[in-house]
Amino acid sequence: MAGVDDSGGQQGGRGMHNPRITFAQLRRLLLDMGFTETVPPKSHVFFAHEPSGAEVSLPIYRSNRLILPHHLNTVRIMLDAKGLMEGDDFDDFVASASAKQSAS
Repeated sequence: MAGVDDSGGQQGGRGMHNPRITFAQLRRLLLDMGFTETVPPKSHVFFAHEPSGAEVSLPIYRSNRLILPHHLNTVRIMLDAKGLMEGDDFDDFVASASAKQSAS
């Protein structure tokens, strides 16, 4: 697509160039936004936001494991599409979480 790079952001924008965010950080964001979490045994982690109809399914991660960039992009697109968080705001959250991860 024209104007979009593989990092999930607009060319020349902030984008997620080297995201380093743990599952615990992403999980906390989603739960704080009102998502519910369901974990079918040995399957995946399912987050749902009933008021907006937003849903996302992720592989099971350990709390301290870094989220893969394509999974972060899936969450970013879903939050933006459902009007829950602008893409740039999600990028800012990831950048802030990445900075905290790098500092520890």
